[in-house]
Amino acid sequence: MFRIFVAIGMAVLPTAALAQEKTAAVDTNQTNAKEKAASGRQNFGGLDFGIGVSMSYDLGNNDRVSDAVITNNIVRVTRTENIRARIVLESHYFATPTFSSTRRVREEAFCASFRGNPVQYDNCMSAQKNFGIGPFVALQPGGEKVIDAIGLGVMVGLRRGADRASSFNLGVGIFYDVDTRILGNGFVEDKPPPAGETEVRFRRQSQSGLLFISSYSF
Repeated sequence: MFRIFVAIGMAVLPTAALAQEKTAAVDTNQTNAKEKAASGRQNFGGLDFGIGVSMSYDLGNNDRVSDAVITNNIVRVTRTENIRARIVLESHYFATPTFSSTRRVREEAFCASFRGNPVQYDNCMSAQKNFGIGPFVALQPGGEKVIDAIGLGVMVGLRRGADRASSFNLGVGIFYDVDTRILGNGFVEDKPPPAGETEVRFRRQSQSGLLFISSYSF
């Protein structure tokens, strides 16, 4: 009986330990997910992006058509989406220039105590900047890790008061949609459809637009 008890104990202990490890891993993943959500960041394709709110104005030659019908043998567009508001993922790089030597001297004096540690010194100098400016890239993810739209432009970040680790950012650029829905060949708004056509056909094409974006964090 003693040998049977020991054998069972040796078999159960690793299983229990493995279950505890799995539970701990799940808890860690959930914690990391909550921390990323709280920080306003999102992972896509193995890269971390910030989350931004954007508005784009279509610059293409064709209207972005959401719905259209044929009424009394005339093509009627019932809904367009030439102006779109959406949540996007964005990443930016800010340069933080100093425009006066007096300001530079004051910043260096404030951060002088960190000169022995280059990393802390650089962080201190960066924190003295009230704004930054630089390029950004924005994207709208689709299904299966596919990108439906991508944008490029210039962004300005303004630090938020005493909270030197965060900022309010505004950017402008060009957004490129790779899957835009427009009227099919031969269909023209407020004109008769092609001969023999009783339903509106659509087609997909790429189209560019003007992008305005706002995000949070420096």
